[in-house]
Amino acid sequence: MASKNPGAYRALLGLSGLFAAAAILTLVPHKGASWENVLGYKSLCTFAPVATAICAFLAGITCVVRARLVGPRAGDKRGWAAPVVVGLVLLAVIALSAPAYVKAKAEAVSGATTVAPTD
Repeated sequence: MASKNPGAYRALLGLSGLFAAAAILTLVPHKGASWENVLGYKSLCTFAPVATAICAFLAGITCVVRARLVGPRAGDKRGWAAPVVVGLVLLAVIALSAPAYVKAKAEAVSGATTVAPTD
């Protein structure tokens, strides 16, 4: 690793790792959750899959920024297609999941005990 700024590289690496771990943790089953997520089970984070996609998106952005600004690909103008496509897919997941999430949470708050998964 030929980094221009090793301290910044390590900090951004840690941050992207933290976001990636958070994305995984949002999906871990947890019986003590207050209500089911929109996937139909009780998880550590009841905001899944929206929170999962947001954390993954932030991990990806941090990873790209790390590589492009202080990492081995610093200054490289090529190869932006893959990060952009992955970012757009994650943003689409967030946008498409948001209505189901809002509906499920409204039902949970209004006193419904179970939330049926949406198609």
